[in-house]
Amino acid sequence: MNMKTKGFFLVFLSCAVLAAGQTRSFDVRVAFGGWTLSPFQTLIERECERLIKSEFESSVGSSVAGVILSPFLSNVDLSSSGHFFSLAMWYRLGGGRFSTGIRGDYFDFRVPYSVSAQESLAILGLPLATLDGRGTGTVRLSGLAVSLLGRWTPLSTRRADFSIQGGLMMLPFQGKVSLDQTTALKTAVGDVRVSGKLDQTFDAVRDLGLDIPSVLFSPVLGIELGYRLTEDMGLFLTAVSAQGSFLSGGLFLYF
Repeated sequence: MNMKTKGFFLVFLSCAVLAAGQTRSFDVRVAFGGWTLSPFQTLIERECERLIKSEFESSVGSSVAGVILSPFLSNVDLSSSGHFFSLAMWYRLGGGRFSTGIRGDYFDFRVPYSVSAQESLAILGLPLATLDGRGTGTVRLSGLAVSLLGRWTPLSTRRADFSIQGGLMMLPFQGKVSLDQTTALKTAVGDVRVSGKLDQTFDAVRDLGLDIPSVLFSPVLGIELGYRLTEDMGLFLTAVSAQGSFLSGGLFLYF
């Protein structure tokens, strides 16, 4: 467990110590969950595609095949997986059905991908050269996202609550991109095959001139189901859409 994750739990335990005897206007929620880009095309996905295409086309374009058949177009196929820890602090307004809050998410996302490009050169219908470029790799995103949120609880019983939440997330677009690519050039006078590897941070790619953002902003919309084990604490499940789909569960504490 890294230092940031330990910090989340230390804050949570500190709040637990302070909970006794308070008016319970606040609640703290700590959770762990998973993330995926599906089913929506997100800004993260579009920026990852742009980053991958730029690095792949630059790598292929620097080879003999790229010099002969430049420019060319590449296609990217993305998938995703990841996990995150979150810590949220909420303040209940009035009777408690409306709340405002702030949440921090420490995330580690992996976006595996495959990329390909195929081009040919012909004169008067006679093929002179054919390029076949292929690559696989991973974009890895990590950092601390911060969300400002509002929550409405339309349904509440003695034990269970159903809530709707919305707000704005600030997500740092930082990480690394790796690429393992092979380019084959077939011509009438012979074939050329070139392989290469790439492993760069986003900052290094920016220094090379690619204009990719360092921070992304996204609306947040989600639903939450909570179950009180005692007057002071309980369990909850949350499903959120914000730059992908987030599903998490954890423990909440009133104080």
